[in-house]
Amino acid sequence: ALGTWGGFLTGTAILIEYILAPAAISLFIGDYVESLGLFGLTSGWPVYLACFVIFIGIHLWGVGEALRFSLVVTAIAVAALLIFAVGAFTEFDAGRLNDIPADASAFGSSSWLPYGLLGIWAAFPFGMWFFLGVEGVPLAAEEAKDPVRSMPKALAISLAVLVFLALITFVSATGAQGANAIKEAGNPLVVALQGDGEPTALSRFVNYAGLAGLVASFFSLIFAGSRQLFALSRAGYLPRFLSLTNRRKSPYLGLLIPGIIGFTLAAWSGNGGRMLNVAVFGATIS
Repeated sequence: ALGTWGGFLTGTAILIEYILAPAAISLFIGDYVESLGLFGLTSGWPVYLACFVIFIGIHLWGVGEALRFSLVVTAIAVAALLIFAVGAFTEFDAGRLNDIPADASAFGSSSWLPYGLLGIWAAFPFGMWFFLGVEGVPLAAEEAKDPVRSMPKALAISLAVLVFLALITFVSATGAQGANAIKEAGNPLVVALQGDGEPTALSRFVNYAGLAGLVASFFSLIFAGSRQLFALSRAGYLPRFLSLTNRRKSPYLGLLIPGIIGFTLAAWSGNGGRMLNVAVFGATIS
């Protein structure tokens, strides 16, 4: 529909998104692992390497196993977000939604726009992150029994669920602890539940479940990235050997090459926010 060059540009932008987004998420997983004190680990390259090795390994095992694992982890993450929202709303105060001090030097600043009109622009990448990856649903078409019927339904349901979860998570988190308190947090859901800074049973649960949510996102984006590289190769935009599959029908080069690049970027940069911005830029172009 977009022509040869339009297809190449769109496909490449999506591929960049699916390489950088898992790299950024591996950094966020590192933050959660450190806050949980798991195995005495701190956020760093060993955690990022473990993410890529373990979850790419599951994908290499087979697409059926990978998608079943993804479904289970996603269900845990969704349940955790609902439980988090219930707990956070018990501490909800509407006055905390806009408690970031307004920057008087910013054009158009107010209590609701503390950083002015340019602050809206700066917040776009993080707002879009709520929905990043939903465009990857059609990449599972080859695994669907009836893609003509199931793909439109899957996209509509996915968007509806994302809008609902994004709204209740954003409002409950900022209303519970305050936007100013969680704006720099690496694990904002946990911070939102720790009013005095001390962990509670619910914050511990949400911390583990939040980790599950990041794993679900990471896992799904790894799947989507491998299928995107496979599709670009099969369409002739990239070398044909990149669409080779193993005996379990997984595009192993489509998994390994983006994984190596993603891990290298995560270990080298250590800046999840910067990679998030570039990933969202790729999503915007696509």
